[in-house]
Amino acid sequence: MLAAADALRHFTRPALVVWAAEDRVMPPAHGKRLVELLPNARLVEVADSYTLLPEDQPLELARAIRQFMQEA
Repeated sequence: MLAAADALRHFTRPALVVWAAEDRVMPPAHGKRLVELLPNARLVEVADSYTLLPEDQPLELARAIRQFMQEA
């Protein structure tokens, strides 16, 4: 797992990391760490969401993806 995570440093394409702000299973600190590993990543934290972010905030997730695609 650590080797796979380290390999992310070599992925230079734009990456979007969308993270649930209130998640206790995968806390926001994990999303921030993932963004630190990816050289060209952007983090979007979605409020009022938990582990199943697509279920909790589907419109916010779609908005973040749409904006990322327009800018990338």
